[in-house]
Amino acid sequence: MCTAVYTGRLFGRTLDLEYSLDEEIVLTPRKFPLEFLHVPRTSEHYAIIGMAHVSGSTPLYYDGINEAGVGMAALNFPGFAKYHKRRDEGYSVASYELIPWILGQCESVDAAEKLLTGATVTDESFSLSMPSTPLHWMIADRHRAITVESTEEGTRIYRNEVGVMTNSPPFPYHMTNLAEHMHLDAKNPVNSLCPDIQLSPYSRGLGAVGLPGDWSSSSRFVRAVFALSHTEGAGSDDEKISRFFHITDTVSVPDGCIITDEGKRVQTVYTSCGDLFDGRYYYTTYGCRRITGVGMREFELNSDRLVRLKMNRREDILQ
Repeated sequence: MCTAVYTGRLFGRTLDLEYSLDEEIVLTPRKFPLEFLHVPRTSEHYAIIGMAHVSGSTPLYYDGINEAGVGMAALNFPGFAKYHKRRDEGYSVASYELIPWILGQCESVDAAEKLLTGATVTDESFSLSMPSTPLHWMIADRHRAITVESTEEGTRIYRNEVGVMTNSPPFPYHMTNLAEHMHLDAKNPVNSLCPDIQLSPYSRGLGAVGLPGDWSSSSRFVRAVFALSHTEGAGSDDEKISRFFHITDTVSVPDGCIITDEGKRVQTVYTSCGDLFDGRYYYTTYGCRRITGVGMREFELNSDRLVRLKMNRREDILQ
């Protein structure tokens, strides 16, 4: 359960789960060695900041941005993700390695797309206690975004012109499904039902009647596209960041509104927002709605040591 949003400058996501893995803000500086199963070790790379679970000394990124202005997020893709065995030709990268592999070396979506074309996402798990998760990915820079899916047919790359991604089914389904909602509008509707009869809107917002309100992946996709398409994008940097979180608020999950088959309560654990222009990473958590920002350039980027920052998880209410 996740939703990713891209505005051209800002890129981030919600993480909606029934548990937390003690994720934290992690800065991987340029000289922290990146180890991979099937591709060469990288001893120097672009700095990366984002949300990760650190296992041992390895950051397992959920999402992040690099200093070159590229962002990437992994979202749940159950029932459709298919990982494959290592191949002799092209690149083979384990699913949990894909974010640092891309963000560590790519200065643009073009560069990422070139790397991923023909690449194989392999089926290895990080450990016995952390099996591979069915995922797909959204990658964005200051100019465009793509969706990457590894399915039975192999690695597929799609242009993401709407700036939104959710979960299963595959991305082409969500784009087709948008056509069922193309009549939605922020303005009051025109009476095309019976134009010879005078009908007056009894409320504002009637143009959006039929906008899905549930938390299914297809409904969140439509709702996020609607919010992104109809909110004002101008203003100061702070206003743009605030707008981003207002958009993601339309798809965030209040605790208990989704119950798993095992009886566990789902909530939006955190929401992130990376500024692809200045390398700042913003977030809120379920327990703290205050927007907190961390700039990667506030730290020594030529270091070889991870920077790990605990998140604010308790509400900060101004009395």
